[in-house]
Amino acid sequence: MSSIWRNLFVLLILSAGSVVRCGHAAEATALFADMQFRRGFLLSYPDSSRGRAVEATLHLGDANNVPVWRLCQWATKYSLAAVGCVRGDAGDLSYENEGKRVVVAGPGSQNRDMILDIRGKTEYGMRARKQGESWPHLLVEQDAPVLYPLDELDAIKLAITLRLLHCVNHTSPEQYDPGLHAAQFQMFFIVKNISPVSQDRGDFFWFGVPFFDSRHDVPPAYMAQDAGKGDATGKFIYTVDARLLGIHPLKEGAWIGVQADLLPFIRSGLQEAMKRGYLKDAACHNYAVANMNLGWEIPGTFDAAIQVRDLNILAVIP
Repeated sequence: MSSIWRNLFVLLILSAGSVVRCGHAAEATALFADMQFRRGFLLSYPDSSRGRAVEATLHLGDANNVPVWRLCQWATKYSLAAVGCVRGDAGDLSYENEGKRVVVAGPGSQNRDMILDIRGKTEYGMRARKQGESWPHLLVEQDAPVLYPLDELDAIKLAITLRLLHCVNHTSPEQYDPGLHAAQFQMFFIVKNISPVSQDRGDFFWFGVPFFDSRHDVPPAYMAQDAGKGDATGKFIYTVDARLLGIHPLKEGAWIGVQADLLPFIRSGLQEAMKRGYLKDAACHNYAVANMNLGWEIPGTFDAAIQVRDLNILAVIP
């Protein structure tokens, strides 16, 4: 990475959410808000058919907070809706029940910025998931407040630091099927057609950044239709090979940092979606990043937790 980009990342991490100019050549602005998660969450219902309906608001102990993030707990048996916020040491704020724990920590805490902890052993019990059955999710999601056409951007810069706290497989050997059972921590973007006159107006594909998959040291590329459970969208999933983004194996207790330009890979995903017949229009000026989610999916009986720090996603505008 050039020294210009390194300096840009340093400035942006120190001033997350602000607009930074790099001379007269480019402008970088945050695609999403509240990247330290301090404003709380709108909690989804466990039933994904409820869509964006809010079961509860997790204010992090401050009723004046206005969340921009949704906390999605699809297919859980243990909703956080009736759980109170607990204040811990160093200003840690958490919500916890049998199935999960979410921690948002203060700037000086060793737990900053956020921990997502999901408990598949409690969710599944002794019975492993079968083909076609839903699986628990624990992820944060946000719509992009501004839609920037892809051809108007020089880059989409991702910066994130992660630490795997634990990942334990409780599936019995006789039930374990790696084609069905896993723990995955990943980021997905909805890349949507925003043109009112395009034949694909309103349609989209999923662009994935795979940080962790219990079946692989470094998650490979994955391209397929979103399927495998009743609430699947049927849209094309284009997940990039993690090695191409400089993602190293997540080992328990060790930090990794990721800095990458996602825009070339998003453009490749758009072309691949058209090639495979999911979209008819692959013109970059008709598409924009419309939504992002980050978190766990556990189609297997896994207990897993990860810590997230210094998240930034930046649109670089020429």
